[in-house]
Amino acid sequence: MRLLLLATVVLATAGVHPASAQQADRTAGLDAPLWRVFADEAGTRVDYPSGIFTSDAGAAPRGTGRELRSTDERARLLIYVESNTERYTPAGFLRAQMRASGAQLDYQRVTDRFFAVSGSNDDQIFYSRCNFRFGAGGPFHCIYVTYPRNEERLWDRIVTRMSLSLRP
Repeated sequence: MRLLLLATVVLATAGVHPASAQQADRTAGLDAPLWRVFADEAGTRVDYPSGIFTSDAGAAPRGTGRELRSTDERARLLIYVESNTERYTPAGFLRAQMRASGAQLDYQRVTDRFFAVSGSNDDQIFYSRCNFRFGAGGPFHCIYVTYPRNEERLWDRIVTRMSLSLRP
């Protein structure tokens, strides 16, 4: 208790309120996500928190799409479409392309129309979902999100909304 009181006094004399000190350790915009719909020419649509992902980092490193980042670069979001010339099913794509080891994965769901995986890599959580509009016969539409592991609970609802809103 004395240590907490001392920390509060030190922060207050430095002109920092303890609550704002805690928020400084959070991803910028996390407290005000400001939801918008991202849509592209390929037909991808997804709700995303534009209050968090305020910086356009250019083309996505996979497929065709965009990479967005938080101003403090603690979080990033890729929204992209990949052609499916190999005619992958969701399960087949994961078998052929998954870079994370099974030990890194905390969550995996695979159906005939999509896959969703989540796990951790160092101090970051990652979540990826790809929807296969025409099964193995057409392109797939994806999101990939990374954010600090210590914010996992704060991100749960945000990632869930993005994931469930993804439409090809």
